[in-house]
Amino acid sequence: MDKRQMIGFVTGKASRHPYPEHMALAREIAAEGIVVLKNQGGILPLAPGSLALFGAGATDTVTCGTGSGYVAAPYTVKIRQGLSDAGFRLTSGAFLDRFEQASRLANKKDKTLSKIDRMWSGMKILIDDLPITETELAESSAADTALYVIRRNAGECADRKNEPGDYALSETEQKNILTLTERFAHVILVLNTCVIDPSFFADRKGIDAVLLMGYPGNEAGYALADALTGKIPPSGRLTDTWAAKYEDNPASVTFGANDGNSMQEDYTEDIYVGYRYFDSFGVKPIYPFGYGLGYSDFTMTLAKIRADWDSIRLDVAVQNIGKHKDRAVVQVYVCAPEEALKKPFQELKGFQKTALLAPGEKTTASIRIPTSRLASFDEAASAFVMEAGRYLIRIGKNSRDTETAAVLDLNGRAVLSKVHTGCEPDHQLDLLQAPPQKREAPEGIPVVTLDAALCVTKDETGEKASEPAAQPKAVTLPDVKAGKATLSEFMASLDEQVLYRLVAGAGSETKYQVSPRGGLHVKKVKAPSSSGATTALFTKSLGIPAWFVTDGPAGAHIPFCGATCWPVGMVLAQTWDLAALEQMGQALGKELAYYHQSVLLGPGMNIHRDPLCGRNFEYFSEDPVLSGRAAAAITRGLQKNPGVAACIKHFCCNNQEADRVNENNTVSVRALRELYLRGFEICVREAHPKTLMTSYNKVNGCHTSSSKTLLTSILRDEWGFDGCVMTDWGTTSDKVEDLKAGNNLIMGGYRSTFLQAAFEGWDPVFADDGYVKIDRFRVYGGFMTEEVENWNTFTPEKGGPDTVGTKVAPGKKLSKKAEEYIQRGIASVKEEADGSRTVTYTGKKRGKTLSRAVLEENARRVLAQILDSVSFDVMMEN
Repeated sequence: MDKRQMIGFVTGKASRHPYPEHMALAREIAAEGIVVLKNQGGILPLAPGSLALFGAGATDTVTCGTGSGYVAAPYTVKIRQGLSDAGFRLTSGAFLDRFEQASRLANKKDKTLSKIDRMWSGMKILIDDLPITETELAESSAADTALYVIRRNAGECADRKNEPGDYALSETEQKNILTLTERFAHVILVLNTCVIDPSFFADRKGIDAVLLMGYPGNEAGYALADALTGKIPPSGRLTDTWAAKYEDNPASVTFGANDGNSMQEDYTEDIYVGYRYFDSFGVKPIYPFGYGLGYSDFTMTLAKIRADWDSIRLDVAVQNIGKHKDRAVVQVYVCAPEEALKKPFQELKGFQKTALLAPGEKTTASIRIPTSRLASFDEAASAFVMEAGRYLIRIGKNSRDTETAAVLDLNGRAVLSKVHTGCEPDHQLDLLQAPPQKREAPEGIPVVTLDAALCVTKDETGEKASEPAAQPKAVTLPDVKAGKATLSEFMASLDEQVLYRLVAGAGSETKYQVSPRGGLHVKKVKAPSSSGATTALFTKSLGIPAWFVTDGPAGAHIPFCGATCWPVGMVLAQTWDLAALEQMGQALGKELAYYHQSVLLGPGMNIHRDPLCGRNFEYFSEDPVLSGRAAAAITRGLQKNPGVAACIKHFCCNNQEADRVNENNTVSVRALRELYLRGFEICVREAHPKTLMTSYNKVNGCHTSSSKTLLTSILRDEWGFDGCVMTDWGTTSDKVEDLKAGNNLIMGGYRSTFLQAAFEGWDPVFADDGYVKIDRFRVYGGFMTEEVENWNTFTPEKGGPDTVGTKVAPGKKLSKKAEEYIQRGIASVKEEADGSRTVTYTGKKRGKTLSRAVLEENARRVLAQILDSVSFDVMMEN
């Protein structure tokens, strides 16, 4: 553990921040990402003055989620502090003090959370809001405006629930809000939440304004003050649809544990996710996708359109017609014609955010949309196609406020690209079918024609050529960097014991040494303990440094080391500001390099399939274009720092947290291609991330980390990804199958003996209690432990064709796990004459399943990234 972390573990405080200037950028982005949902009578912006502040989030502000998304910032600005420092005279001190005291007491008395839970995952006891007393109301009456902060938190490993105090408001929150509307002239609600049920407050009389601040990072209180006063106009737009009731969401019936079965998820809503469903089925939401009022209003008029088979280029004239300076978000949707393929009514295809415009000021937003983005996936042809007809180009402010501004007229069916087959559903789905809708364009708007005959089809079905076999060359990794040998020649010179350790993280490694090569003058790389690293065993002998990786889409997740807690993914995307996201990524990458971390495990970019997913805060949106472009911007920024890599995640369909390690998602190939893969594709093609993390879950019956179709055919052969693919930490997938599919690195670690067992075909190793030997090893920089069972190349299963057995000595108690397998019919036990027992397991012997060629290919991918890393540069410093 790093010295700074040892001090922090004792004091509970993070170390000094290496780049305190980053806080100003985090504050600006957080304010810009706040969404104004309501502003009755233009009460906002608000001049500093007397203000009654209430609600759990006022003093217990949530800045980021828990789990891997938690960031240990050196300080956190709560809303109470932020408003007070901005000049607001808070009249509700008695309530605020009472809540702070109750929260401290609850956390002091708590025995359920360990120090690791609090330190590593950022967990704490979040008490329910307190009823506001008459005494507190009387004290607060010097103000005529009350601000009430609703607070929720979320994190990995658990989904949210459709119940009061979570997705819905609690009874106390409702009563407090009603009380405030009766006692104060003006009431403002601030949502320190993800998506919640807005039905209680959206049209409630007496509530003048509602703002969604989300989880805005450690500058939270200052960011809210900037937004309330208009110092930084809150120009955020929603990245999700907010339904009138939870049941309106198309996946609500079967999502997670809602149907009593969280292990199997049928994506019967198909391509109709989020606004694609609401717009296509005529279901009216309370707040539509892309919605946000800001403090001003804008006109948007198409000035020019051009189109060919490369792209569609739009010039949109924008003018601020309101009374305040503000920024507009121009959103471009396309309503595609329907022939053989049903389509959502409209889909977001492009967007641009303007600069800050003064009242009356004009600008032109120039938006380029790749023409391929208009294609739909034809499962029968395994191709992306555009059907003949009129494509309506709709421009507006949100998905429910768009107008057709132009028509793209295609004279025939065009096949834009042919792609691999595979990833078909593991069972039949009864897919949702949208009713027919009118797709008509007004007269007199521009019409641009596309000739189908001029479309050149891309054939992406070929496989990338593998590296030819190389002759071994006894050199070091620095020699490869210097051009004295190829990486393949270096790989060929390494024995299998080295290769085993190169394709797995250091979390569970066993010691192994090789003879030093050449006159290496390198130093061992040191870094604070974080999420994990690759092996450091061969630094001095072969010049291979440890490659350090850290969690943290919202900032470097390095316990007790000062780092910026940036706004979470949802808030970042709410800015719709790609330039700001790239700037944020660059600053975050700089912090990683300072702490000798080469890889950020992020950005996270799964689709918000349902609002109850516990990790939606960490991901961007319900829309793949917005998600993909946001991730690409952050990736570009991160990788501007030499040696720093983005690791986009979780590939793919990690759309629930319940039973995420083993649950199976059955999804149509079309929905997979158009929604759940498209964001990843945009990021890979636009920003070329150096690494990618697979997800725990299965897709159509196969672990994503073991899917050759996903990892090789699609990711590498079609999209051109040339980086390193790693597993998530502690997956239950078959690691050999992962390596064979193209998952290059097993994280946070895997015993070399298990890979050796697959290479040589070992049988299970049994303990003396009738069950296999269980190895326990440390992960996450030593902060946690994991267990691995030594089944080796035998897979236990009921009725399997093969058997393995072990003897248990007389008087020795059977393992509880052995007894469980016996009860399940996977094992049987026989009493012997001498009092011993023989336990026999049925299953399948797989034999030798791992080749040297597979080991070399995966190790080569890992070492290619290490060569281009902060670790390698630090190792070479003399």
